[in-house]
Amino acid sequence: MHKFLNLNLKSTSMMVLSTSLLATGLMTSSTFAAEEKSVGLEEIVITARKVSESLQDVPIAVSAFTADSLQKKGLSNISEIGDYTPSLIMDFTSALTGSSASITTFIRGIGQSDFLLTIDPGVGLYVDGVYVARSVGGIVDLLNLQRIEVLKGPQGTLFGRNTIGGAINIVSAMPGEEFALKADATIGSYNRRDLRMTADIPLIEDKLLSSLSFSTKNRDGYAKRIPFTGEHGPDISYPDQAIGQNTELGDENTFTAKGIFQLNATDRLQATLIVDATRSRAHSAVSKLLNVYPGATQLAGLYNGCIAGAIPVEACGPAFNLNGDANPLNDRTPYDDRFLTDDPFTTYGTGPNFSNLDLFGIALTLDYAVNDNVDFKSITAYRKLDAEFGRDGDNSPVTIDHTSNLYEHSQFTQELQLTGLSMDGKLKWLAGLYYFEESGRDNVFVPLGGLPFLSLDELNIVNNVSYAAFGQASYSITDDLSITAGIRYTKENKDYRPVHIETVSGAMLVPDDTAELDITDTSPRIGVEYRWNDNLFTYVSVSKGFKSGGFTGRTVDPQPAARPFKPEKVWAYEVGFKSDLADGRVRLNGAAYYTDYSNLQVVNQEGITPITVNAGKAEIKGAELELQAMATDNLVLTVGLAYTDAKYVEISDPFATISLASKFANTPEFSSTVGVEYTVDLDNEGTLMVHGDWNYNSTIYNNAENTPELTQPALHLFNAAVTYSHPGEQWELILGGRNLSDEKYLISGFNQPGVGFTEGTYARPREWYLTLRMSY
Repeated sequence: MHKFLNLNLKSTSMMVLSTSLLATGLMTSSTFAAEEKSVGLEEIVITARKVSESLQDVPIAVSAFTADSLQKKGLSNISEIGDYTPSLIMDFTSALTGSSASITTFIRGIGQSDFLLTIDPGVGLYVDGVYVARSVGGIVDLLNLQRIEVLKGPQGTLFGRNTIGGAINIVSAMPGEEFALKADATIGSYNRRDLRMTADIPLIEDKLLSSLSFSTKNRDGYAKRIPFTGEHGPDISYPDQAIGQNTELGDENTFTAKGIFQLNATDRLQATLIVDATRSRAHSAVSKLLNVYPGATQLAGLYNGCIAGAIPVEACGPAFNLNGDANPLNDRTPYDDRFLTDDPFTTYGTGPNFSNLDLFGIALTLDYAVNDNVDFKSITAYRKLDAEFGRDGDNSPVTIDHTSNLYEHSQFTQELQLTGLSMDGKLKWLAGLYYFEESGRDNVFVPLGGLPFLSLDELNIVNNVSYAAFGQASYSITDDLSITAGIRYTKENKDYRPVHIETVSGAMLVPDDTAELDITDTSPRIGVEYRWNDNLFTYVSVSKGFKSGGFTGRTVDPQPAARPFKPEKVWAYEVGFKSDLADGRVRLNGAAYYTDYSNLQVVNQEGITPITVNAGKAEIKGAELELQAMATDNLVLTVGLAYTDAKYVEISDPFATISLASKFANTPEFSSTVGVEYTVDLDNEGTLMVHGDWNYNSTIYNNAENTPELTQPALHLFNAAVTYSHPGEQWELILGGRNLSDEKYLISGFNQPGVGFTEGTYARPREWYLTLRMSY
């Protein structure tokens, strides 16, 4: 606890700044009031503690986005909210996948760096109360939403395992009681063509309501594969059959549908059924060669040895895309830096180029009012995912490292909640039970080096079950002072079966056995809250959480493929405040925290294989501020600041390739966002609204090893939109742009010196869009 109280100068300075801003707000409150403005900031109701509460009454650091704010920012999927939330990093792809629908999420320095089925996330994703277990398929379309909540810090007591960094809670808009129709169409850069529609349809008046939605999103790729002719011109014998057929990377072709049916069975019982489906057919995520190691001891070195005559011809034979009857000692170009391109959006790759996804989900929520003080809720859900994706890691016409994945996953969850008020309303309590079951198969074909004896067919099969019981209560000692305590007990069993085969001989690379991992955990939370007045609320809390353990999902020599790693654990200490000032025209919230982080799961490179190890221990200290101010009836300002000091304090794994001086992956020390929204009343001609955002992140290291080629220097991003709204508000036209300064910046990548290269993914360049939105 003493470490928490000794936050370093930078973190303390931010809290001093917040106190100064708070004092300024209190002093200027009367000034704002004297102006007798007619409106204030919108109150946001969230469910961060499983019950509906005002954002300003919740003793948790939360960033919330309403449907209106998402529309104003022109966001199209969940990964884009990272541009507007300090302490949150969200990317639309994961290293080593080739998938354009595999999300990477970090909050306060904690997340998941590998997409494998055997590795769990550090930030939980919830859609309408249902946990989404896997990062593959985690790019959620923002279709018919009410709000998005970003909960920061461990949420283990109420949300459970794998929320040690935080949780993202996505809430759909429920059907209205009257018929309504909303639609929007968008065109934009890269031949973008989007269509989205939602219809609220009452089926039985006051009894059965429905909401039907769909969206289609299409656009061309923002990167491309180009032919390689090299110094020897077209006579060089690289096959180019893929060039011209699979030239795009980073395109989009997605259809999403959602149906919501709400039955008001009685005055006390309500049933809500939500069904959603997604189909995506696209090329791979953008991949770019950033560096080569031509003298690599293994794959790149084998190829270079073949063409140099250092390896017997019969061993090279059909390898590396050499013509079957060609002399491998012909004028072939060695694998070296000549395969680097000057443009971040071009590559010489010719390997797998696909990213396909089929996703289905169904959830039934029952809400029953037992009496005036007790409510019961049941959430039953099933989700299924089928995906296939591939990549050309070496980004050249040579087959050095290609991967093709067939990925299947299904999950079933059941949650029961009982909430209530006791002791004349002084005690608010919640108790619940949770069950989770998942099964998955990830079959990856890896023709390493083009050499038959190195080609691998790796099938990973998982079957996991988790049970939990949890409870939390808040007691009001006085009208202003309350104490909160909660606890969750979790028990889980994980079964992992690796079927790893060398494709030519059929030999098993590891024993075909099922490995088991049993985990139990108790995650408590305790906090004290004090409301100084109607405008100022403060809290202090201590909480614990864990991220589940797992298994190495790739063949490792001489280590076994089923090598387990332990759960990550955190103890987090946090103080914070929430305030509404100037008659509700200024909202200022802040938090400071210290996290004791043990058994860190770090992606490590052993030979040619990326694996996950428990690297050691760390400390994370930081502070956050969020300000929203309605300066006038026409001008709204938003500011977000975050400081994160994440440091390793112990390296315990002898194979770890990090040191105490290494920086955390996906964790900028400083991040900030500033938004300005100005509305002009055109009298009887409607309104014109101008919205602009600036986002800043200091240096981001895209891997744990801090590879220089994967290090993204400090970055400024600018987005803006202009919206014209018709006087009757039945239609509006939005012209917007993202990444207006056209920054070229890295969001993902991996370094494989044993294989022979470093690959990376660049974010989307500058883009414009034009949206027509209509409602009836």
